[in-house]
Amino acid sequence: MPHVNPEGEQEQYVEKQIEEAREGEYPNHKDLSIAQNGSMVNDMEDLKQLGEDMDEMHTNSEDKKQGLISDPEQ
Repeated sequence: MPHVNPEGEQEQYVEKQIEEAREGEYPNHKDLSIAQNGSMVNDMEDLKQLGEDMDEMHTNSEDKKQGLISDPEQ
């Protein structure tokens, strides 16, 4: 597999999310009267989606290996 620069990898990730949304992979937004403002998740469905999103994220050490730094660096 060819090496992809960080910008290219981010672009691929965003394109994948857009395509999955088009295919109905992500649940519809909740009505504002139901959603709990200030909470990361509102129900088990949200929690599962958040877990899937977090699984696809890189750790700081993985980012450093690719030459990336945290923004803001902490």
